[in-house]
Amino acid sequence: MKKKIINTLMVLCLIVALGCGGYLIYYYHTSAKTEDAFDDLRSLKLEASQGEDVIPESDEKEKQMDVVNIGGVEVQRKFEKLYRANKDFVGWLTIEDTLVDYPVMHTPQDAENGEFYIHRDFEMNYSSAGLPFIDGNCIIDNPTDNIIIYGHNMNSGTMFHDIIQYENQEFYETHKTFTFDTIYCDGTYEVVAAFYGQVLPEESTDFKYYEFVNAANEEEFMTFVDNVIAMSAIDTDVVVEYGDELVTLSTCAYHVKDGRFAVIAKKIKE
Repeated sequence: MKKKIINTLMVLCLIVALGCGGYLIYYYHTSAKTEDAFDDLRSLKLEASQGEDVIPESDEKEKQMDVVNIGGVEVQRKFEKLYRANKDFVGWLTIEDTLVDYPVMHTPQDAENGEFYIHRDFEMNYSSAGLPFIDGNCIIDNPTDNIIIYGHNMNSGTMFHDIIQYENQEFYETHKTFTFDTIYCDGTYEVVAAFYGQVLPEESTDFKYYEFVNAANEEEFMTFVDNVIAMSAIDTDVVVEYGDELVTLSTCAYHVKDGRFAVIAKKIKE
């Protein structure tokens, strides 16, 4: 009887092991396939930026004209193919020397507060990885004070997994800036703070970084800045002033229930 129980347990363990192994194979195969799809999207961006139609940056007047009108929207020519392929595309986010190199989507019109792409790919098909997307309350063409971009923290290391490296001072020192180029203009952003946080109960009065989009006044803006700097795991010594354009990158973290990790940056003025 005892031997029979042991044999049964061994069989169950084997089934569980095979199931887990199968899931891991499926997970990483899917992740690899998803990244291949992103390579195709990156090539569309590169084709445009390296094409003959791009106007040299040396001529400022011509540079300002380097846009194309698509359905009444003035789009940077380098993003023309991506925007024509999907009108929800609003920009491209890149952190050098990391896997963060993705299109960013925006659907303020949907009923999910902009979360349409949380589990959808560029073709709007189901994808566990989804796409980086902007909070539905944010505005891009006439930017809100803070643009919040969400992305999954994938175990495969893709999407926003790498932004958690900003918890380390050494990583920050070699990655002080990142780029977020929109269909309207290019932008380089200087990291201000990076911290672990949490999605709090709605009734909580504690600081909720993910609710800040526009400040009613200078005091409200600077209160947000003071709070994120106080929470920061790194020291940046970056000075933020009222009127600076901010970007927040946010992803899941697992230090607490509903944990989050966020990176706050300000746009470098030209």
